[in-house]
Amino acid sequence: MENRRVVITGRGICLPDASNVDAMMDNLYNGRSSIENVSGRFLWLEGYRSQLGLLFNDFKFDYEKFGLSVKEARRYGPSAIYAVEAAHQAITESRFLDFNPDETRERTGVIVGHGLCGIIEIEEQKKRQLEKGISRVSPDTCFKSLPDSSAGYISIIWGLHGECYSVSTACASSATAIRKSANAIRDNEADVMVCGGTVESSSPLIYASFGQLSAMSKKNNDSCHASRPFDRDRDGFILGEGAGIVVLEELEHAKSRRANILGELIGWGFSSDAYKVTAPRPDALYIAKTMRDALKMARLNPEQVGYINAHGTSTPNNDGIETLGIKQAFGECAYKIPVSSTKSMIGHTLSAAGGIEFIVALETVRRNNIHPTLNCEHPDTDAGYHSDWSEEDRESFQPCDLDYVRKGARDTKAKVAMSNSFGFLGHNESLIVGKYSG
Repeated sequence: MENRRVVITGRGICLPDASNVDAMMDNLYNGRSSIENVSGRFLWLEGYRSQLGLLFNDFKFDYEKFGLSVKEARRYGPSAIYAVEAAHQAITESRFLDFNPDETRERTGVIVGHGLCGIIEIEEQKKRQLEKGISRVSPDTCFKSLPDSSAGYISIIWGLHGECYSVSTACASSATAIRKSANAIRDNEADVMVCGGTVESSSPLIYASFGQLSAMSKKNNDSCHASRPFDRDRDGFILGEGAGIVVLEELEHAKSRRANILGELIGWGFSSDAYKVTAPRPDALYIAKTMRDALKMARLNPEQVGYINAHGTSTPNNDGIETLGIKQAFGECAYKIPVSSTKSMIGHTLSAAGGIEFIVALETVRRNNIHPTLNCEHPDTDAGYHSDWSEEDRESFQPCDLDYVRKGARDTKAKVAMSNSFGFLGHNESLIVGKYSG
């Protein structure tokens, strides 16, 4: 029996500088970064190594449009709110519930990638407990900190009765959720899946911890130029927050209701480096395998991929090792494939990154346009430039010498794009999206 085909019929974005997909893509195509020094809004950041971010400021949750009471809405933490807002856009665009809704709901599942779920609430309530006693701790804390809260709330609001759970594979979480959802459709366990990822990042503890790792950029006085994927002057990532959600659907199900098909998910690969907590394997062996497996599943030759949305974190060795992996997977074709990093403008949204960047890859082939990699002014090709790097970073140096689309947006005729997501502890995911051709 031939595998069921998986198409995309809905997209949703919730970001501090973009309330929908069109707004996000407009920012990206115009090279517009909203990364800022956020210490003026988050006073606790004074004295922190990194004070940069793309963070929400008192997000207004319009809970009434979802039929929620004030009491119910209080149980929604930031991660769940961002996911529900993005899901609302995706489900509204897809309109899959307009078609035989009772049967469709039974065959629709939800999988959401989660990372730092509930961390803001836990910090606040622990402080309250210590200062005011246990009687002042909110009973809603347990709900806000549940890792499966986003998936569960989406399921409840729209009455979706298929499989419902969260996944956590660090910065690859959204991509894992999308892959798992696609498998559910291919295996005839579902006809529709709502999937992607979400993250909340404006936590003093998280900023302190990542700062101690020296993983974040310290260019606090030059926020717009701080995120520099593949550039020789990069010094770490910048935290972002938000959500990216898509609706995946079985092709014949989508055609039967005359859905607007936005693209097709045609291949995916995954692996584990099984190497270190914070560093990828220096030889990029399993990063390359992940991309090759995605190509094999999609039945594509390397030259058929017209764009790669890189993980591109702006960290000292990750960018070079991802570049090495691309060269190993694509051979000589690697130098002909345009590459860009969305994180250069929105920062690193951790468990939401794969969902957001999958949407960017989809929009690239839909709009025939590639967004630039902001601040990649001098691609990092010379190991001798980094006398201040740690010995480990210098030993694992790999040149960043691909086509990183550096000077403005670029027109493309690409029909196929790849989106890469790599996470702490060695999680690797690659998704391939293509134009829908009937």
